[in-house]
This record gives sequence, structure tokens and C-alpha cells, in this order.
Amino acid sequence: MFPSGAQPDSREVTTFPHDIVEIPDLWIPLPDGTQLAARLWRPIDADSTPVPAIIECIPYRRRDATSADDERMHPYFAGHGYAALRIDLRGSGDSDGVLEDEYLASEQDDLIAAIEWIAAQPWCTGRVGMMGISWGGFNSLQVASRQPSPLKAIIAVGATVDRYHDDVHYKGGSILNENFGWAASSLSFMSRPPDPAIRDDWRDCWRQRLEKQPFVAENWFDHQTRDAYWQHGSICEDYSRLQTPVLAVTGWADAYVNFVAELLEHASCPRLGIVGPWPHAYPHIAMPGPTIGFLQEALRWWDYWLKDQDTGIMEEPMYRVYRQEFAGADPNSLTTPGRWIAESSWPSQHVRPTRYALGGTGLYRGDQATEPRHSRLRAPEDNGLQCGEYIPHCSGPEIAGDQRRDDAHSLLFDTAPLATTQDILGRPVLHVRVSVDQPQANLIVRLSDVSPDGISQRVSYGVLNLCHRNGHEMPSAVPCNEPVDATITLNQACHRFSAGHRVRLSITTAYWPLVWPSPRPVTLTLHEADCHLTLPVRDDVTSPSVSFEEAEFSGPLQHRITRRGTHRRDAIKELATDWTRHEIVDDFGEITYDHGLVNTASADERYVIHPDDPSTARMSKSWKQHFRREGWEAHTETWAELSCDSEWFYLEARLQAFENGERFLDRQWQTRRRRHHV
Repeated sequence: MFPSGAQPDSREVTTFPHDIVEIPDLWIPLPDGTQLAARLWRPIDADSTPVPAIIECIPYRRRDATSADDERMHPYFAGHGYAALRIDLRGSGDSDGVLEDEYLASEQDDLIAAIEWIAAQPWCTGRVGMMGISWGGFNSLQVASRQPSPLKAIIAVGATVDRYHDDVHYKGGSILNENFGWAASSLSFMSRPPDPAIRDDWRDCWRQRLEKQPFVAENWFDHQTRDAYWQHGSICEDYSRLQTPVLAVTGWADAYVNFVAELLEHASCPRLGIVGPWPHAYPHIAMPGPTIGFLQEALRWWDYWLKDQDTGIMEEPMYRVYRQEFAGADPNSLTTPGRWIAESSWPSQHVRPTRYALGGTGLYRGDQATEPRHSRLRAPEDNGLQCGEYIPHCSGPEIAGDQRRDDAHSLLFDTAPLATTQDILGRPVLHVRVSVDQPQANLIVRLSDVSPDGISQRVSYGVLNLCHRNGHEMPSAVPCNEPVDATITLNQACHRFSAGHRVRLSITTAYWPLVWPSPRPVTLTLHEADCHLTLPVRDDVTSPSVSFEEAEFSGPLQHRITRRGTHRRDAIKELATDWTRHEIVDDFGEITYDHGLVNTASADERYVIHPDDPSTARMSKSWKQHFRREGWEAHTETWAELSCDSEWFYLEARLQAFENGERFLDRQWQTRRRRHHV
């Protein structure tokens, strides 16, 4: 969103093998007459000595919002002999048109046309690479699956291969609060005006966007199952379409933790995977670290596939991962303890599915538990205080903290203190037999590392809407008070449990404010004799050597911080009424860019629930975005709220835009969507 400080172990680089030139405002024509705005860095002599191109295409405004990250990366590539372009998608930044939803086929069409235009420019050799994090990682995979001829390689960071099950919308068929929260943020992001210093017709362009802009939450709540809407753009639907070489990268603290291993296992194209300790950020500037020389690694990839240079990149192990260790559940830590390990192929012959039985409060290796019983739980609806953000972007309270408060409202199963270290690499899987007293119920399962002094650090978690126990396409009600079998697959993890620590399995029915609650309070009965946990235990083998260069980034940045921001995240318990409130308040400060634009932004999130009544769940998110330059000012204010009863979701939103203090446009949405087994 805004410029952030670099990690202490990252190094700024200002001199490169090639002198570069920046073209801040390049217009890319599309077949329908639309123009996409782009920022281009390239070697100064590229007109006479053409170079390959690298593109990143996202809707987050190249002239301000992403400029800090862009300036840390794309000049670096240009300085090493590439034309690097940051392109605003249709309907965003200074580009023409309206952005109507995520990952549309028309977006892919635009980008294929842009790739073909770039490949034909005199400064380009005709070879193009595509990369990005999040949206840019998604569309890199999606465009690559369309197989445009000039696209020779991609790098996808923090992405997904399954838009339904592994994005911000649904997890295991349960609705994520981020499904609505991201829609609220998108309403704000897409409301921002083009820069009048770039477009004489900025006002007409802005009005067109504001008048046609949808509130995308309506779409996302229309599709509560894994239907054709989500299948579109999901690479897992047909891995054979992906023939372009892929370097896939993510972090264990990121929500998009699963796609790298999935891609390595199921795709057949040339592919490598890297997973570090990072949240949702590029690995050369991520916090917590350690960071790596991601840009140098990317250059090895680009040089191999776009310049035919043997950089040794394809001799690296297929899967390089950071094996994390117990960190004390301190969310403010800047570095995660652990070490890099590698697997020459994935799935790995060094990983053995190891079965654990559940019994009493114990977790027993093998098939037989002592004293299995029928355990009952009715968790308060506000359970989940230490869940952290679904998509953390940095260290601090966005990262999941000490799980003991959440463990107190869960069914717990612990191993005995481990006699030796135990490593896992892969996805833990829990098979359960349960009974519930309602036709819909959520199961949230956490795997934690418990230290001898009792601190509980979350290692992985999984979510399942029991109505989706037989698949996400055709959910069905759960028969009340009858045993049903279900399987919950947890997120990918790589962790070392130290000797003396315990492995803990936690099972609960509420995880607020991460997962939207069931329609009614749920009492769960766990039939322990018919349950077992399978851990992907990795043998203690000598790993291929893994090393990365020191993190570097290009500079200097073309802005100054004229007012620093403030951030807070609070959980408040109202003792008189027992209500629980979560408040997240972000003031992103003020940034003055060298081209004269001044930008401020702030966001306010509220989550409210009563522990006895899931129908009291309510969340709201508001944004304020301000832009000014000499003689001009514009700002937008957005607000969105989600509430429910046992049958319906209620969605409200408002968008207000102002120019020089005068109201420019005002739009409101108010609708409802029936709950479909959620």
C-alpha cells in the first residue's frame, strides 16, 4: 500500500552493469482502443541493443501506492539488462476503462495483447517474462496457462492454484471474514482518481469508474460453492495448460502457503519452489525474515529462460524451504529461527505419513490410544483472539500469537514431551468422526508447538464447513446428532518440534474474527476412537546445500515521508455485557512523491460478536483516501458492513467522492444474500 522500511539485513544498490532510463508514463494500446498506463525502466541503449522484457500487472496504482516496492525491484532488473514494466490494469491507476471483478477473462485478454505489443517494440528481443505477488502472481499463472507465444517464463509469489479453496473468500467451504473485508478494501482502491498531471480527461475517466464500479462482495456471496465462477482462473482445473516455466515463491506466514507445493506436485512444466518464513511480501523486503537475495535469484531465473544463459538455476533442488523452529510465539519478532533445507523432488521420499490416535487429552503415535472417549465442546463464538490476520503483511499483531487463550476453548490432544526432535514437511491431515446438534457447523483444527513452559505456537491450521464434508460443489446439511466422518487438510508447514516440546492438536467450532460463524450455536461431540491425525514426518536426512545471497534492492526511492503513520490492533471485552470487539485502525501517514502528488490514507476495521449468539456477528470496514497536488485535491470515503441472521447475510456499502471539497459522486448499496449451507 505505502512505502515501508527495508529490512535491516537488506542492502540498497544504486549502481548497475547497465545505465538505465525511466519512462514514467508509457501507454500500451489494446485492440479495442483502450490504453493501459505503464512505467518502464530499461537500459539506455536498448533501442540499439534490444533486451527481454519483464512485466508486473496489478490494479494498485504504479505512480503512488506500489511505487516504493516497484522502485526497489524493477530498476534492479533494468540495470541488469531488462526492460521492466509496471502496468496498471484496465480500470485502475491511470489506465482507461473500468475494473469489474478479479481475474476476468477480459483481463487475461488485455495482458496477452500487452505482451504481444511489448514483444514487438524495438527495445525488446521478443522474449517476455511475467511476475507478481498476490494479484500479480495470480494473473501470471493465469496468463501463462493461455500460452501466449512471447511469454517464456514467470515468477509467481504469494499466489494460488485454487480460487475457491485457497484465496481470501472461502476455506474448506466456510466463509472467511476477509471475503467481505477485501471487497470493502477493493471498493476504496478502485475509487481512487487518475492523476490530472497525466490525463487531461481524468475527471471523465474517474466519473465513469465511479458510476460503473460494482460492489464485488455481491458477486462473491452469490457463489458460496465451488462453481464455474471460481473454477475460472483456477490453475488446478487443468495443470496441463501450464507449460511456461514457473518459479513459485511464498512464505509460511502467508495465507497463500499451499500453492507452491501443489504446483510442484501436479504441474509438468519446468518449475522450482521456494518457501521462506515470510508473510505476504516479496522475500527481499519481508518481515519477519530472514530475507533472501530474491532479486538475484530472480535474475538467475530470467537470465536462464530469457537470455539462454546457464546460471545453474535449474540445477537447484526442486523445493527449497525454510524449516522453522519454535519462536516463543512472539509476533513482534523480526526474525524466525530455523534453517534452509531442500528436497530434490516433490513429493519427497523423505516424508512419511505418520499416524497418531486421539484419546482423552492425548495424542498417541500409532493406531491405539489410551481411553478414547466422546468429548463434547460448545465453544464461545468469540474464540480466536490470537488467530492473527488472514493475510499478514508484516510482523506484529498481524501474525498469530500465543494460542493458549484459544486452546482454552478447544478440545486438546497433546503428545508426551518429545524424546528427540521431530520435523514435519507437508500438510497434516485430520480424520474425524463427529456429531453436531445443528445442520451446519464449522470445524477449525490447529497444530501447535508447545514449549516446556506452556507457550503454544501455531504451526498450521485448517478449516472445514461440515456441510462440505463430501466436496465443495454440492454441500448438504449435517444430520443432527448423528455421527459423520470428515477429513480436514491443514495448511502446508515445515517445522522442527524440539526435544522436550509437545505436539498439540486443537479442535474447535469458532475462530473469530477469521471465520464467519455458523448460523446457530453448535455443540460438537468428537468420537475419539474413530479419529486420527496424520503428520508428514520428514526423516532427519542430510539436505542438499541451500544458500542465498544477501538481500538487495534498488534505490533511491522517489518520495519522502512527510508524516509517519500509526497502527493499532485491539481486542476489547465489555465486561458488563460480555460482547467482544476487535478494532484495527491504520493511519498510513502522508507521502509526498517527487512528481508532486501528496497522498494520505487511513482504514478502520470493526468486528463485533456476542459469545453466545452467532447471529450478532457484524463487521465493518471504512477507508479514506486523499490526493492533492498544487491547485487540486480529491478524496474518497468508503464504508461497508456485513451482518447476518440464521438465514441471510446483509451487505451494505457506501462510496463518496469529492473534488476540491465538493461532492463529486455518492453511491450506496444495500442487499442481502441467502445463506447456502454456511
